Amino acid sequence: MFLIPTPRPYPEELKQIDICGLGPLRVSSALYAAGLLKGGKVVIISSQAGSVEWRKTQNAGEGGDYGHHMSRAACNIAGVLMSEELKPAGIPVVLLHPGFNRTDMTSKYSDIWDIEGAVDASEGAKRVLHEVKGVSMETTGTFINCEDGLQIPW
Repeated sequence: MFLIPTPRPYPEELKQIDICGLGPLRVSSALYAAGLLKGGKVVIISSQAGSVEWRKTQNAGEGGDYGHHMSRAACNIAGVLMSEELKPAGIPVVLLHPGFNRTDMTSKYSDIWDIEGAVDASEGAKRVLHEVKGVSMETTGTFINCEDGLQIPW
C-alpha cells in the first residue's frame, strides 16, 4: 500500500531531482566547458540518503521523503558517471556525505541530535574540508562519509 495520495503530479519531487540530481552535473559541465577544471577536482556534497543500501539497513520499514532520497540517488549516479568521463582528463570526482548536522533541514530529528551525534554545521564543514584534501585520482568515483572517512555503499 502506498501512502502517497494519487493521482499526484509530484511537482516538489521533480523540483528536488532537477536541483539536487542535475545541479552538480550542470555546474561541473559549465566549469569543464570553460576550462576551469584543469588541475582541479570535482567534489559533490551529497547525502547518505541517496544510498539504497543505507536506507535498507538503517531505516528498514521506513518510506516517504521520495524527492529527497531520489534526488540524492540521481546525484550519486551522476557523480559516478562524471568520474568515469573525467578520468582521461585527470580530474577526480568524489561524492561526500557531510554527516548528521544540526540544521533547519534536520530539525525534525532534533530529539535524536544528541543520541546520533549531530554536529553544528561549522564542524560538519570542517569534516568536509578534511576529506576534500584527500581527493585524488585514486579516490575518484567514491562516496565518502565525512563523519568517519569511510566509503558509503551505493
